[in-house]
Amino acid sequence: MKESTNKIAEDAKAGDFTGKLGTLAEAFEMFQAEGRSLNVGFENDRLNEIRQGQSSGVSIRAVKGGKIGFSYSSKPDELDYVAEAAIRMAPYGKTYDYQFAGEARSEHTRPFDPRCAELNPDQLVSICNHIKDTVKAIDSEALVDCSVGGGIGSSRIVTSNGQDCREEQSSFSFFVSLRLAEEGNFVQNYRFGAANEIIEEDVILAEAKSAADEFQIARKRADIKKGKYTVLVAPTALSDLLMPIMVSVNGSAIEKKTSRFVDAMGEKLFDERLTLVDDPFHEDGVGGGLYDGEGVPTQKRAIIEKGTVNGFVHTLSTANRCGHEPTGNAQRGVSSLPMPGMHNLVMAPGTDSLAEMRQKADGGLYLRQLLGSFTSNFLAGQVSGNISLGFLIKDGELVGRVKNCALNVNSFDLLKSNILGISKEREWIGGRYLPWLLVDGVQISA
Repeated sequence: MKESTNKIAEDAKAGDFTGKLGTLAEAFEMFQAEGRSLNVGFENDRLNEIRQGQSSGVSIRAVKGGKIGFSYSSKPDELDYVAEAAIRMAPYGKTYDYQFAGEARSEHTRPFDPRCAELNPDQLVSICNHIKDTVKAIDSEALVDCSVGGGIGSSRIVTSNGQDCREEQSSFSFFVSLRLAEEGNFVQNYRFGAANEIIEEDVILAEAKSAADEFQIARKRADIKKGKYTVLVAPTALSDLLMPIMVSVNGSAIEKKTSRFVDAMGEKLFDERLTLVDDPFHEDGVGGGLYDGEGVPTQKRAIIEKGTVNGFVHTLSTANRCGHEPTGNAQRGVSSLPMPGMHNLVMAPGTDSLAEMRQKADGGLYLRQLLGSFTSNFLAGQVSGNISLGFLIKDGELVGRVKNCALNVNSFDLLKSNILGISKEREWIGGRYLPWLLVDGVQISA
């Protein structure tokens, strides 16, 4: 595709600038990003906002005297100002003990849907109205919140070591929530989804109907006593149970030696059915990319393979300080420094059907949502929180919502010795593609 005259002019300007910066700094990295989006939101059954956003910016890391200075601006034409500020800040920065990304090209491609740039308010308002009508037809008393939106963006990274990479991305997402405050009983259920392309309206409406059907069951109360139960964990809650692993393989925790996985590479710590892959190239994953936030080509890698610790996630800095190879896992915004993070976390499916697992969980719980798990001590493996949405299972069916319950488990132990089954079915939860998990011996307080 032929570049526009403006684009060529911008490239020439950036080229002149980086040449100049190369004479002022010992090394540098320039990160540019821009994007635009449109979102429509309903609250309490009514249109609440139509928000159109446009953002752009530039940040620079410059090395002077062996130290790294950082500066940024939301105005991409302030290159000289940002560079001067970064050089001034260098004496107060961290030691430059690694190398910015060198020239390298990704061999992969990324899905891009130009329709995400052509969204209009009328179209999104219509979808939200259809969501509301779908839900109200099932439960007229529920208050409906929903949002739909999307957009496109682009980024570019240039380094003094020869890297100059660009990337474009498109996105679309939806959220639907049902709420009802009855005397002594507050009920809420939700669904959400995100993709690299437009999500068709019939898919969104099917998710809204599923949330409303489940909401009807949640309005019925089921009594439960404290004790140990077999629990069928939905992907939304499994995401919480996996947090101790995600925190423990993070390069920052490895560098600080606060992770129990520091010396665990190649050690089998979990059930052999557990495989977790960081996949930046999954066509349905919203967390993907060809390059990370430092311009390093990304990789598809197993973090846990058949229960064995197989890899960590690093920035250039954490990889160097841990004596490991870079992994392409730096994440950042224009105003933030790179930090290690996952792309798309994909868990391998199991062999059981969801229907079979419900039967096996008879008399136990179906766990969909936890509340307050972010306060858990993830590095110790602890996951605790209130069960904001959980159901009692009888004869393979959800019969009612359990109230005033909480769980406190050690995920390292749970995922090593207590797995009864993993479903064939999987579901996207943001940037995580997860199955349903059946576990036993879960202590529930009530």
